[in-house]
Amino acid sequence: MEIGAGAVVGWCAVGATATVEMVARSGVDLVCLDAQHGVLGDLLPLLQACGETPALVRVSHNAPEPIAQALDRGAAGVIVPLVDSATEAAAAAAACAYPPAGTRSFGPSRVGWTGRDVLAPGGCVIMIETMAAVADLDAIAAVPGVDALFVGPSDLSLSSGRGAVPPLDDPGYRDLLRGITGATDLPVGVFCGDPEWAPRYRELGFTWLTLPAEATLLQQGLRAAVRRSRG
Repeated sequence: MEIGAGAVVGWCAVGATATVEMVARSGVDLVCLDAQHGVLGDLLPLLQACGETPALVRVSHNAPEPIAQALDRGAAGVIVPLVDSATEAAAAAAACAYPPAGTRSFGPSRVGWTGRDVLAPGGCVIMIETMAAVADLDAIAAVPGVDALFVGPSDLSLSSGRGAVPPLDDPGYRDLLRGITGATDLPVGVFCGDPEWAPRYRELGFTWLTLPAEATLLQQGLRAAVRRSRG
């Protein structure tokens, strides 16, 4: 799996096939289903709703079971949260690949009946969201099988002693982000909680980014509609 430069990823946190389908058809390059913080339920119908748009799943935690389940149900790759070291990144990459490169168990799955290469490894995207991960960044990025990095800006901000809202006006925080994007040739993405922040993230070297979660966009749209309707 490759995430092209300039890619925009739709983010789905609500377990409704109709909203996933709308996100997938909005013009995004990929869809991410958030099984860590979202309220998704069964992944299969949500992945089916993505249609021809490739899907990533942010798994709940770094373990073989959720990674294999997401890939067997048809995800093109997984985003693995809370990885603090190269050892943990290697475990995630191994769970995405069949032997001899990895440890993933082989069996009949949706991948086969959709006509895809059943032996192809799933894409492995490692989250960088703690200062421990930043400290081991060079080694994490060098792990065989790691395809991309993804910054969780809120958790990284909290881990660095700042608030939950990414402080993009803080020079020290910007330098922290710039140090991540400049440390590797891998694609480095970021969760973009506001489309207005996208140019600033690109200036900091991020090669791909997400939209806000569809729930956030729906809430914002509804509130704006209510305000306009009240005059």
